[in-house]
Amino acid sequence: MLNRWKEIAWYGMRFKIPADWQLSQIGIRYLAIEDENGPVMEIKWAPVKGHFSHSTHLKRLSALQKRQLRKSVRPEPLSSEWDRALSGFTASEFSWQSPSTRGRGVLLYCPTCRHATLVQFFQQGANPDQAVSVRILNSIRDHRSDGQILWSTYDIRALVPESYHLKSYRFDAGHYMLDFAEGSQHIVLYRWSMASVLLDKQDLVQFAKTVASFGRSEPVAGTIDGHDMVEWSTTPAADWQRRLSRFKRKASYGWLGIWHLQAKNRILGVKAEGKKPLDTAVLEHVCSHYEII
Repeated sequence: MLNRWKEIAWYGMRFKIPADWQLSQIGIRYLAIEDENGPVMEIKWAPVKGHFSHSTHLKRLSALQKRQLRKSVRPEPLSSEWDRALSGFTASEFSWQSPSTRGRGVLLYCPTCRHATLVQFFQQGANPDQAVSVRILNSIRDHRSDGQILWSTYDIRALVPESYHLKSYRFDAGHYMLDFAEGSQHIVLYRWSMASVLLDKQDLVQFAKTVASFGRSEPVAGTIDGHDMVEWSTTPAADWQRRLSRFKRKASYGWLGIWHLQAKNRILGVKAEGKKPLDTAVLEHVCSHYEII
């Protein structure tokens, strides 16, 4: 197990888990993870305003537990293995127990980005592998220094400027969608599968027309990194239309790029919309760092 790991990255949080563990629930700043036997881990995080107190947050954790578990939540001495793994954080350990499950976790605080993080490991039956929890905790990172946020879930991996905040997301079996916004500007990431089925009776240009309304303009076929791509853009034609665009309810500027990863049998797409001209450098950066893993 220790030789096969994968990275999870979501809303600024990054860490590694065993390859046979899977995401079972996703929230804005919350992830639940399970293996073939059930829940094994959860992690939640949030920015902290003002002073952070481990004891206060532990009391809040106790209050959120079911009534029969509240009294079982108790602070524990931070183990030496976990302490070494969490050298970049101030950390405190806790445990809890129910008739069927035991839990062990840590409360973390990062003085650099001022985020608090709760990590819990669930235990049913035999003692968990200490090496697994140590490696997970050692891999946790809650900020970057380059102004970007990494998103890596299931089979997609993307890098988006931190100024764009996640507004909505969807992970259906054949269709993923993540919508980011900075003010009135939106960047939307798409992923479709199976590409061979979707393109069986239509080409990439025809498929692109089902994703966005092109109005009078037509999508243009091209390539990106050796993959077939369709690109489309729209902009107000006249100066007066551009001046009025900021006051319109709907976006006046738009761009869509869709490309076919034949070897992965996937289709990726990036759509941008806004009331002011789109930043082509940002779009190029997002597209070049959006991939299937």
